[in-house]
Formats: sequence, C-alpha cells, structure tokens
Amino acid sequence: GAARRQSGGPMDDHEVVVVDNGAGWIRAERATAEEPQRFPNAAAKSRAEAFTRYADFSQVQDITGLALRRPHERGYLSNADLEREIWSFVLRSRIKVDPKESGLLVTEPLVNLRACESALEQIVFEDFGFRSYYSCPAPVLAAREHFEASKSDASAAGTALVVDAGFSFTHAVPVFDGRGLNYGVRRLDFGGKAATNLLKEIVSHRSLNVMSEPYVVEMMKEETCFVSMDARSDLLKAQKSRGSFALDYVLPDGVTVLRPRVKTKEDEERLLEGFKNPRHAPQVATLNHERFMVPEVFFSPSDVGLHQCGIAELAIQACECVDPLLRPLMLSNVLLVGGSSLITGLPERFRMELRKVAPIDCEVNVFHSKEMACEGAWRGGKRVVNSGEYRAKCMTIREYQEHGLDPTRRRFLS
Repeated sequence: GAARRQSGGPMDDHEVVVVDNGAGWIRAERATAEEPQRFPNAAAKSRAEAFTRYADFSQVQDITGLALRRPHERGYLSNADLEREIWSFVLRSRIKVDPKESGLLVTEPLVNLRACESALEQIVFEDFGFRSYYSCPAPVLAAREHFEASKSDASAAGTALVVDAGFSFTHAVPVFDGRGLNYGVRRLDFGGKAATNLLKEIVSHRSLNVMSEPYVVEMMKEETCFVSMDARSDLLKAQKSRGSFALDYVLPDGVTVLRPRVKTKEDEERLLEGFKNPRHAPQVATLNHERFMVPEVFFSPSDVGLHQCGIAELAIQACECVDPLLRPLMLSNVLLVGGSSLITGLPERFRMELRKVAPIDCEVNVFHSKEMACEGAWRGGKRVVNSGEYRAKCMTIREYQEHGLDPTRRRFLS
C-alpha cells in the first residue's frame, strides 16, 4: 500500500479537484462538494490600487477603468504564467486544497492545440505537482451530466448534440456513446466577448464613451440585452417609437455609484442629490434597439460581416457530419449550454429557428436550464470522478516524469 501511494498511480486514494477552466469564467471545487465556486478567469488592476487582483474582483471599490488581462486569447491558452497565478489564488486561497495531495480534472478547448496542451500539462505537473491529471472538453462533460438527468432513448444511447455558446466562440458538438466526435464539430466565431465588444462600440458611438470599460459593459450586457423572437418587427417598432425599448443605465463614478445598474424611478432625484451642477452627477447611458440587435448576431452573423451561418444552421451542419441514422436521435436531444445561452430569450429563439431548418420528420427537443448552462461541465466532471472513470484514464505524475509530453500516452476522452 505504501509503495502504491508513493508511486502516484491511478488507484491512489486521493481527492480530486474538478476545474471547468473556461476562457471567461472558472468553476472549481473538490469532486466531493455539492456545487462549484465561480471566479472570473482574469487578472484586474484598478486605478485606485497599486496591486493586481486575481480571479476575485468583489472587493474592488472603484471598477471604472478596470484593466483586465486574460490568459486565453480567442479561446486558447496564450499566457501560461497568468493562468498559473490565477489557479494559485483559486486553489490555495479559495478552495484551500494542497495540489501535491490531489488529482485534477480540467476542461480543455475543443480540438486543442498541442502547444496549449503541453503548457497546461507543465502547469499541472511541474508548477503545482498534482498527483494525477485528466482533460476533457466541457461540452462532452455537460453531455455526461445531461444523460443522467434525461431518460430519453438518445440519452440512454449516450447521443446528443451540444451547442455551447461560450465566451470566445459558439460550438456545435455531436456526442455519440459519451464521446465528442471531433470531425463533426462546427464553430461560429462569435461569443460572449465579441458581443460585449460590439455593445461597447455601439454605446460609445451613440451615447457615452465606454471603450475603456469592458467590465462595466459586460455587466450592462447581462442586465439589459435580450433576444427578440422577431428582430425585424421589433426594429421597426423601435424606429417608430423611441420609448419602446429605451432603457437608461447608470454608470459607476467611484464615489456615489460603485456598481452599474439599470436606472429606476427613485434614481431620477437621488442621482442629482449633493450636486450643484447636474453635469457632475453620475453619467447615464441610454440604450435602445442595440439591446436586442447585439445578441441577434448569434442568429445572423452577416450583420457584422461574419460570413458564417447562425447557431441553428450550425447545429444542423454538425448533425450532417454524422451517420444519417444518428441524426434524428441527435436532434431529439439538443443541449444548449454556455454563459451566452443565459441571455434572455436566446433558448426560445434557438428552439424556434432550429425547428425551421430541421427535417420535417425529425422531432426537435432543446434542453436548457440556468444550472446546466453554468455548471453542467463541472457536474459532468464530478460524475466522471465518482464513477471511477477518472482513476482508470488519468495521467499520473509518475507517467509524466517517465514519458514527458508524449501525445501517444494521452488516454483522454477528447
């Protein structure tokens, strides 16, 4: 027993940490926990502070001009040193786990680059010294969790179509027998970050300059944007009556308003209190039809010059890459996940658009919930650990020391 524990073999009885390492957010916790903790996958420096904060900005007093640095660029790991600092804070200060006595299950991007895999493995084994390590794409893990909750024939066969509206991209991933089919993955180069940048440009052009406020605009997008069921008619309605979709959004000034918010009736007089000159009061940005035209790009990417299809057609393209016998099963078990899927109205619009482009004789079921969209990958990872699959397929630190970064040693689902 002592020899086996020292070896760092896959059968060692050590606890495992599950990390859903998204480009926008990290969800991490021990596999024995009920739910994960959530952290921004970024470092931030406030103008009022002389130090950098990692993965937790709740204590920042003045978020105006908050400078963000992210370790992922266009969905892939590009700054391993920054990712190491963020993980160090999350693991040691928040989860309070000793990496040298733990295993790690982490999500990786779909069709990951070999250089990114190597950089992550070096962080895991050389910098933190985890005893074992396992890597899998987030949509596959989310599908695993969904199969347990759903009792359909498709779930029993381990078959689903996962549409992941993430931070950097939107992917459609066919899953068969619990495994992602890489040759069928299709990608739309538009995600949560691009939507935030587009809203930032439009608001800066029409209302107030917020080009240096990505953190504030991201909060603005989450609180005010929605997906229209009929964008054309709503756009005509907004042109005829300016008040149809107009909304005022109070921006932080670091003194009287510390966090941005939608303007309420009480704010009309409260914001001007204590200011002799109204121009010195907190600024208010006015939003109109950009509230629904920015998320509309998910369904009509040509609006911003992207020569790609919308997410409904994307799902159909991914389906057409697999065996024709599997297509009805996949369309009957479509899982919508990812942070961008939480935009109000997006699941309903996706369901409607998918029904339009799907074969008439195929049943279409779209499954979506807030818990699944945010925590599905983490819960799927927890299920992989608890089922014993992690122990059977993980790479141990001893194997890493013996074979190094040999891709033929990888026994991962992806």
